[in-house]
Amino acid sequence: MTDRPPSSTGFAPPDGDAAPVPPPPTFAARARPGQLTTAWQIMVAATWAAVFFAFAATWKVSEEIGIGTWWLGPRALPQPLVVSLIPFGLALAMAFAAIYNVARVASISLVGSVGVALIAVFDISRSGGLAAIEFAIAAAAALVSLGARSGTYRTTPAPPANAACDAPDDAPGDRPAH
Repeated sequence: MTDRPPSSTGFAPPDGDAAPVPPPPTFAARARPGQLTTAWQIMVAATWAAVFFAFAATWKVSEEIGIGTWWLGPRALPQPLVVSLIPFGLALAMAFAAIYNVARVASISLVGSVGVALIAVFDISRSGGLAAIEFAIAAAAALVSLGARSGTYRTTPAPPANAACDAPDDAPGDRPAH
């Protein structure tokens, strides 16, 4: 038997001095200019998820009232599935851009909200009420996109090369003698 005290894990330490355990690696992701802070990233992604469901609600409303949007078409002659899924594809693309926090995602999201407004423009003549809903969806996405610009990482200007050599403004040698 050995004269070592029992370990709490049930495994005996190796003979000799135990080597120190290195700290676990850190995986802190560095934010790049143009990316959003985490809170704004979540907000933009949630907004585009809400846009997705708002378009699903618009689809349901158009079926209930019997007036199809341009991207759905009339009941007798519906649009092809690819055309009907354009608003949903746009919303998913913007949500994934926010989830992956691509550079300039706030600006890309703003362009996406303009795309939603363009979808609404073509419904003005068919159904003003559905167009108004789509414009409201576009406005909400645009407001969040504009707000997200405040949570965008930016580059800081580099100090001039000779800044370390310059004396501070209040150095005694800079003052005239009285």
